[in-house]
Amino acid sequence: MKNDKKYNIGVLIGGVHTYFPKEHIRGISDAAKEFDANVYFFLGTQTKDFFEDMLGGTHKDSYDYQFNTIHDYSLIGGLDGLIINYGTLGLQLKNKSAEQFALKFNSIPTVFLTEIVHSANCHSLICDNHQGIRLIMEHLILKHHCRKILFMEGPAQNTDSKERTATYFEMMQKYKLPVTPQMIGQGDYSEFVDRQVEQLLDDNPDAQAIVFANDEMAFSGYRVCEKRGLTVGKDILITGFDDCERASGMEPPLTTIQQDGILMGKMAMYDLISRLDGKKVSSRRVPVSLCNRESCGCHGKNSKIYNTPLNLTQQIHNLNRTITNMKLELINFQRKSWFIPFLARNLNNCMENEHAFLMEAMNNIRELHTKCTYLFLLDEPVIYKKGEKWICPDNLRLAAYYHNNSTKAFHLYDRPSVNSRNGLCQLMEDDEQHQFMIFLLFSGEKQYGVLACDIHQEDFPFFYIISLQLGLSLYYLELNKAEALRRREMSHDIELMKERNRILGIISKYDELTGLLNLRGFTERVRIFCHDNPHRRAYIICGDLDHLKEINDTWGHPAGNFALQSVAKILQSCLRNYDILARVGGDEFLILLDCETEHFENVFRERVKNACAAFNSDSDKPFLVEISIGIAEFQPAPDIDIDHLIALADQDLYEAKKHRRNSVRRS
Repeated sequence: MKNDKKYNIGVLIGGVHTYFPKEHIRGISDAAKEFDANVYFFLGTQTKDFFEDMLGGTHKDSYDYQFNTIHDYSLIGGLDGLIINYGTLGLQLKNKSAEQFALKFNSIPTVFLTEIVHSANCHSLICDNHQGIRLIMEHLILKHHCRKILFMEGPAQNTDSKERTATYFEMMQKYKLPVTPQMIGQGDYSEFVDRQVEQLLDDNPDAQAIVFANDEMAFSGYRVCEKRGLTVGKDILITGFDDCERASGMEPPLTTIQQDGILMGKMAMYDLISRLDGKKVSSRRVPVSLCNRESCGCHGKNSKIYNTPLNLTQQIHNLNRTITNMKLELINFQRKSWFIPFLARNLNNCMENEHAFLMEAMNNIRELHTKCTYLFLLDEPVIYKKGEKWICPDNLRLAAYYHNNSTKAFHLYDRPSVNSRNGLCQLMEDDEQHQFMIFLLFSGEKQYGVLACDIHQEDFPFFYIISLQLGLSLYYLELNKAEALRRREMSHDIELMKERNRILGIISKYDELTGLLNLRGFTERVRIFCHDNPHRRAYIICGDLDHLKEINDTWGHPAGNFALQSVAKILQSCLRNYDILARVGGDEFLILLDCETEHFENVFRERVKNACAAFNSDSDKPFLVEISIGIAEFQPAPDIDIDHLIALADQDLYEAKKHRRNSVRRS
């Protein structure tokens, strides 16, 4: 079912720690393979989703809010269409409605899963929640004659949850059954709602049944009932919603509503491809059915269902296969457990060299046999504090990748930029079909970029941990770079305060980027020169790097810094070792020299022009480094007005800049 055009499809999804979102991913992935489409999962799964049972309430002060920003990186993804699993995102985006969220992303065709939206360029796929709860409630009321039915609802912001809760109230009202606030528990769709179940049972000791809004919370109900000595299906009836893979294996098997998550994921991809092909697609609800098992009291209170016995040979075969699988899983678990500290140690050994750090990261991930991996970094880390307005950065670049069994890392100035023409997809695209999981790289309040890995769905939790470790290592790399810079600026052998002050005095007179004098240092040198060399012919020269803004805007600030450093070297090559050269701000340089040569101005301009030409002929940069020159002649004197001299040279520079080229981009 391959298309003529290979589409790039993005998927925004939050918590994938529960069963149903995993099924969506599986369905989307299967359908993408049918169409030979690339799919990019922007994963907003938060730390608490994996460690809720261990962290308790300690995650409240964590930096999980950072994960909400991963969705915005899809805006620079170069995507053709988008699938938004809002049922998993809405739990985290408490201050935004689905309609508000849709307006941010609907510049391309968009399918909303488990949410109803009416925005342009969007349509919805959601299961028939009303029919599902109606089937459950009528089964409990009419077949099992339940009157005291409790309800554990899902997250308040979730549309599935709201519809299921509303239908519970409708059915209780239809059959004239009383409902009190104490009969409703507030869950979060996770398996860790034991405390809420305990409260429900404490408040309702005469409860006959509990209807859970999903299967995961029902598993928590099983656990609490066992702890209290209650037999599920006999002392109290329990039902779920979803029919996840564990439901039929519970003891007793869980009565639940079956909705096909894999089918829903496939339908989302089918609908989106149809829209991209120009076909009309409408919003729809996915049908559900009742899965009758024993947790609701069916099959009789005292009866049990036994599996047909296997013959001895088959039992031995199954046991051996189970043992083999367990051994393989144990080996795989040990290998993964060792990998994280192994990665951290290897990256820690490369903190002195960013290029080596990036190569080491890719070489380590290559050992995990991923299909391919791409690392995108921001030019500078972005600080994002909780509660502040988030603005997605526009300076993301490809820093390193692993593909086709080879690794490559780019130096800072050579990293390809992510922009409107070359989105994330275009920089990772080839002739193969890919499924990328995209992870946010951050540590604390600082974001560093994203990691894109073509991996199997079951490997997601492990690579999630890798991304957290990589974010932490990038933070240590940043600290080490800052410390290295500090060490370069300060001499190691400074022991006495006088020596420290001398060094600090030097630093205050020099430009950090080029190592030249700054304006303060230049002014002091000019005063000394004018006092010691009266009545000689001297010159103040203003130099200006042409089109620094164009270089910064087109090739990034690292390229601009390179150009400024190159100007310093070019001008130094045109001067004697005792002439005075300074960078006085931005793209401006000042020179003081004495010379008795006639027509020196023309000689010096030609010298700088030739030096620039020689530099550019050897440079492999996509831009030219050129300098405009302004010159003012004067006779030194102790009381001379230095600012006036600089103004005269600057005026001459202004005239010279009128004759510079329009752009420094190479043809």
